[in-house]
Amino acid sequence: MNMRKLRIGLMQGFMAGNLVILLAFSMLSPHAQPHRFHRNFIQVRSEVLVIDRALNKINQPDDSPILAQPLIVKQWLNRQVLKNPSLILSVYHEIKEEERLLQETLINKPRVIDPNQPMIALTFDDGPRPSTEKVYAALKKHNVVATFFVIGMYVYGKSELLQRLVEQGNEIGNHSWSHLNFRDISHEEVVSQIVRTDAAIERAIGVKPRFVRPPMGLFDTNVRLAVGDRQIAMWSIDTLDWKHKNWGKTMDAIVGKVRDGDIILIHDLVDSTANNIEELIIYLKEEGYQLVTMSELVKYRSVQEKVVRFARP
Repeated sequence: MNMRKLRIGLMQGFMAGNLVILLAFSMLSPHAQPHRFHRNFIQVRSEVLVIDRALNKINQPDDSPILAQPLIVKQWLNRQVLKNPSLILSVYHEIKEEERLLQETLINKPRVIDPNQPMIALTFDDGPRPSTEKVYAALKKHNVVATFFVIGMYVYGKSELLQRLVEQGNEIGNHSWSHLNFRDISHEEVVSQIVRTDAAIERAIGVKPRFVRPPMGLFDTNVRLAVGDRQIAMWSIDTLDWKHKNWGKTMDAIVGKVRDGDIILIHDLVDSTANNIEELIIYLKEEGYQLVTMSELVKYRSVQEKVVRFARP
């Protein structure tokens, strides 16, 4: 019986309440304390369940002979462990190594950007909010990234969330301190709105944002001067999700209309968006788009303009 079948047998044994494994640990070290046996038992059980989930993901056939005979597997496992207590230890080390490989290849798989393939930037405005957590989870699940244009007054108390977003590869942008219309306030007030938000973001993640997105996309010469040498991030697709709060309409604004180099405007504070964002991610990936940050988009498309509305190839 190969090690793959043995792992499946271990799963069957655990699910059937097989305590022979605990006995095996006691035989390996008869002078150890009982609590150590329980700790090892739980640890090995946890590792086996990790492999169980991995096997499920690759669709182990339901008619596999080894799965069709759980009683035989359990009996075989009992005999092998009693005859050779070190067997469980070797299985334990094998599973630990496989978990490490799974961690590297499945969970922490690095993103690779192909400059010659279609790409779009998904951008979220007006966070961070509690609903941002759902967006973060969906992005992480599909190993894709976005850019979050945050409002400074909402950053306090959300440092840990912003740190997780950045660690996962997302980008944080400046969307003003309190979402005022920059064209209705003085140059000094515009500068204050930007500087205060820069400071809040830097305290949270350690760096100042590269991009500024004016509230409502409204800006003038004063705003251009206030952002300094940074770029103003606009968009080419406005979903208007903040207005209608209808996920169907949000998708209608994108499906069949999105093009290579588009910048999509969407809002993580809108519940219908946060609750359904995974559908959009799947659609864009199936259409062949790479989801990239604003910085990645302008880098790979060599966008030098002060105001970035899209980045066509």
